[in-house]
Order: sequence, then C-alpha cells, then structure tokens
Amino acid sequence: MSFIFLGNALWLDFVNTQIIDGELVDLIGGGDAFMQWARAADIPADEHATHGFDAALTETRLFREQLRAAANDLSAGTALNPAFIADINRRMADHPVATVLEKSGSGWATRSMPVTEGPERVLADIASDFARFVATEDTNVRKCSNERCCIMFYDTSKNHTRRWCSMEACGNRAKAAGRRARVAQ
Repeated sequence: MSFIFLGNALWLDFVNTQIIDGELVDLIGGGDAFMQWARAADIPADEHATHGFDAALTETRLFREQLRAAANDLSAGTALNPAFIADINRRMADHPVATVLEKSGSGWATRSMPVTEGPERVLADIASDFARFVATEDTNVRKCSNERCCIMFYDTSKNHTRRWCSMEACGNRAKAAGRRARVAQ
C-alpha cells in the first residue's frame, strides 16, 4: 500500500490518510492498513496486535476528523476547539512517552520510547506531534490549491508561498492546465 507523506508533520500525514480526488479514499480502511501506515510513519506497531488495530478503527477515524478540523482551523487562523485540546492532553497522559539519552556518533541524542503499545499508543504519538507542532511551529498549515485535492501540509517554504501538495502531482497538473488554456486562446 502506498501512503502519502507530504504534510511535513506526522499529524498532518495522518490527516492525509483520507484523500479526495474525485472520490473519497481511506488509506487506513482496516486494522492491517492502519498498522502498515504506523510502521511507514516510523511509529513502532506490534504486528501481533492486528485485532487491536481493527477494534480501534472507529476511534482512529474520529480522531482523524478532529485533526482535519484542527488543520482547517489553523489554516484559517481560528481558535482551536477546547474540547479537542482536552482530548489531545488526555491521549498524551494516558499513553506517556519516556525520553532516553543515547550515545550518537561522537555526541548524544535523545530518543522517545513508548510506555504503552498498540493503536492507542500510535494515536498518542500523533497527539504528541500535534501538541509539539502547535506549541513550537508557526502555523502555516495549508490545503493544496487543487480543488479536487484535500492534502493538508505545513508550508516550510522560505516565503511561505507553497500552494500544492507536491509539484509532481497537483502542481504539474495546474501548470499543464494553464498552458493548455493559454494555447487554446
């Protein structure tokens, strides 16, 4: 299965597991796909916990909808829903992450280690990424300018002028359509 990692933030990549290109496509339609996405996103997921991932799909989809709403709020510059922030804090408290100091080359580095496992831990990692993002990043969250695309991304371009989820996909399509329109005139 091919997942989309264009969001420049884990939580936005999770939001982008539901895409629209003429029709709605859920890239994590089952527990196995959710577990595969977690692994692709470098979140350890116990392969023996497939049933747990299947059981957590309703909660997973609801959380993804809440994150999409938060992305839209950040993009529009509106306040985040206080109930959603309480849910983020609950997820992080229920599934804490321990930080470990390790030797790295000639220096030191920290690494996060989960205290719990399973789908709830994956959602807690996503919640932690959202919390870190909101607390430390400027909130240049954008939606792709292609009206048929719903990919959300964090605009890290120098002038914060990125318009497309990727130039290879939507950007090239828009440029080709513009070129065709100019030639037709």
